[in-house]
Amino acid sequence: MKESSKDKFRDSLGDLLNDLPDEVEGYAENNVELEPVRLDSNQSAQLTKAKNRAEKTINSLLSFYLSEEIIAEHEYIRAKAQLDEYALSMLVRQMQNSETAITLLMETIHEGDVSPRMFEVLSDLQRTLLDIIKSQTMYLIAIEENAKKISRDVDVYHSTESTSSNKQSGVKSRGTKDLMRALQDTIKEEDIQDVDSHEDEK
Repeated sequence: MKESSKDKFRDSLGDLLNDLPDEVEGYAENNVELEPVRLDSNQSAQLTKAKNRAEKTINSLLSFYLSEEIIAEHEYIRAKAQLDEYALSMLVRQMQNSETAITLLMETIHEGDVSPRMFEVLSDLQRTLLDIIKSQTMYLIAIEENAKKISRDVDVYHSTESTSSNKQSGVKSRGTKDLMRALQDTIKEEDIQDVDSHEDEK
């Protein structure tokens, strides 16, 4: 019987496997362990700077529209602020990286490498930097609008609570301004009554 092509292939494969060495030369001598990639001091400083800038921006924005008591009272506001700080810090970090890359590329061009490819990459990097700046601006606008909405919702919520409490106490008020007017009118009436009582005593 003729040996089939399948059997021939199996035999040749077996011969190749048998010819393989038991140990790879130099493998036992290679005891170098791979270390995790760590940020150098400059990169770590830039990352910290980006986080601090984002945290300061978000805190300033929230403090402008919301009081510290409201921020401390609502867990949602604090959790949302942490997410906004992280996202904004990443945008700031990407902007820093783009600025560094553009600076290095400009230095390379000034040193004499004026190939068309260098200018093409420079143009792409500058366009990317502009896109990052636009994204950062739009993100800040979105955060500001969200803070305004939360501020309005909190005002409406407290106004509703004031209205319900005033109805229970017998004072009718439809909001903070009406409540202040009612309190002022009450104080004026008490002052008038005090003056009248003093005149009657005389």
